[in-house]
Amino acid sequence: MGKWLSILCVSLFAALLAGSGTMARADYANFDATGLLDDSTATLVLNGPWMFAWNQLLPPEQAVQSFKDKAYPVMPVPSNWAGKLPKDATNPRDHGVATFVAALSLPEIQEADLALSMGVVHDAYRVFWAPADTPHNAVLIAQEGNLTGDALAAQRFLNHALPVSGDGFLVFHVRKTMFAWGGISKAPFVARATTAQLSNNRRSLLAGLTIGMLLLIMLRNVMLYASKLREPAAGLLATITFFVILRALAVENLPEMFFGAQWHGLRMRIEIGLVPVLASWVLIMLEVLFPRPTRRRPRRLLHVVLHLIGATALLVPLDRISDVLIVAQIAAVVSFIPGVLHIASALRSGNREARILGISTLLCLGAGMNDIYASVSDTYGAFLIPLSVVYLMMILSQIIGNRASVAIARTALLEAEKEQLSRDRNDAIYMSRHDHLTGLLNRQSFDHHWARNWLDAVETKQPLTVVLFDIDHFKSINDTYGHPTGDAVLKALAHRLTAFDLRKTDRLCRYGGEEFALILPNCSTAEGVATAERLRSAIASRPLLDDPQISVTCSFGVAATNRNFTKSAETLLNGADAALYSAKANGRNRVETCSGRP
Repeated sequence: MGKWLSILCVSLFAALLAGSGTMARADYANFDATGLLDDSTATLVLNGPWMFAWNQLLPPEQAVQSFKDKAYPVMPVPSNWAGKLPKDATNPRDHGVATFVAALSLPEIQEADLALSMGVVHDAYRVFWAPADTPHNAVLIAQEGNLTGDALAAQRFLNHALPVSGDGFLVFHVRKTMFAWGGISKAPFVARATTAQLSNNRRSLLAGLTIGMLLLIMLRNVMLYASKLREPAAGLLATITFFVILRALAVENLPEMFFGAQWHGLRMRIEIGLVPVLASWVLIMLEVLFPRPTRRRPRRLLHVVLHLIGATALLVPLDRISDVLIVAQIAAVVSFIPGVLHIASALRSGNREARILGISTLLCLGAGMNDIYASVSDTYGAFLIPLSVVYLMMILSQIIGNRASVAIARTALLEAEKEQLSRDRNDAIYMSRHDHLTGLLNRQSFDHHWARNWLDAVETKQPLTVVLFDIDHFKSINDTYGHPTGDAVLKALAHRLTAFDLRKTDRLCRYGGEEFALILPNCSTAEGVATAERLRSAIASRPLLDDPQISVTCSFGVAATNRNFTKSAETLLNGADAALYSAKANGRNRVETCSGRP
């Protein structure tokens, strides 16, 4: 591990030395694009030593002559001229203009349909084509941004038609007034127009797929957070993905494309400022996913510093923005250290999710180191953080999705258990209140409803009637046909009684053995007698069982409160019982009443 760290440090140190080199005189670049006609998909990248005239916008004819005379030093393309120029206390940021010149041989065919695909130039540029034999007939190929007056940056990765042929010179006028970088940061290339456009289309397609994938990740986690689970990690990842999408849109020049080049400065600020902010939010999410006991003050301080760096990118002068980028990248890499500690803690506890996330985090760490190297290198420009971040978002989304699936399954199981407990509780309540044989309310329920209806009757001064009745000669049925037949009679009677047209407020109960009770609130004696008579008739009108020899009748006793009101519920109930015995004594299968007087 120490060996690889040493190699990495040496590489970064070498890159810093290479980025701080000085200009030298050497042979100028001479590019040959004549072979592009033979291979329609080929490209000629114009990287190499270009003639460089500092603080001068040489006319094309003079620039060509200076190239032939080797009057100026070379500047590698791509490169950053800041730091390579002689020190000037009045211009510490190396702002100014410069002329780049390189020789280029194009096919002799006028209709070659070639294009010059510009990479990244800071800040504005103008391109001329000067024929080798007649440089005074130079042709303006392109101009982006302002070379004089107010600072206005050029857009990146634009294609310009190259309707010229033969040998000549490319003359670039470049102006740097806004950013720390100066010159041609990404080399242009010459290709067939279709190939150049295809290259841009591939870039746009890749960017579109990346943004589309990020949108799907964001929407998925928004829905997870909006669900009943309210998974905090999903909300954090949705926010992080939104910021990543915002930065991706900035990287793809969309603000300038839709609103104009004047948005270039804000786009750069957003692009750079979101680097430490995203690192902070990713660390917060790792803290949520894999919590570990840590001191709060250092953790909060790190998040504050990362957000302050992001805010600094919005406030510093544009020519200092590259300094903020390097600081932001270093801070983002540093923020991965506590993230790795959280993942390592989860690994020690046997968390399987931490394995794949640990690998992803290390890849992001390596991508961050790579981008720091690319920021200070003139020849290496592969930035890997965007791809690594998308990969990390996918892994985090998968982890959160898996956790959500487990939580949903657990919630479903708990809901099922809760429903089963509720059913068991309801069944227990039902069994405690109902007779298991007939399904009618039992004696306990009768006592409860009787006490409540009595209190209501006392408070409202409304009449209350109770009917007690039992099966005539039920003992004889049991003795003759057996207890199973007796049970069948009880069930059949209960079925016929429940089918009877009673009011919702009436309560029919099995009082005990073959005896039943009917509570009739707000019912007078006459109404109670009429109800009892209809019940008696319904029972005696046809056999309860299939066997016609088993004839079932019932005797009824009715008692109701009188005008002076009965003294107590027990007195009224005793009155109904006395009326029942009177019905049995007077021949059974009849209804008798009690005045209800104490």
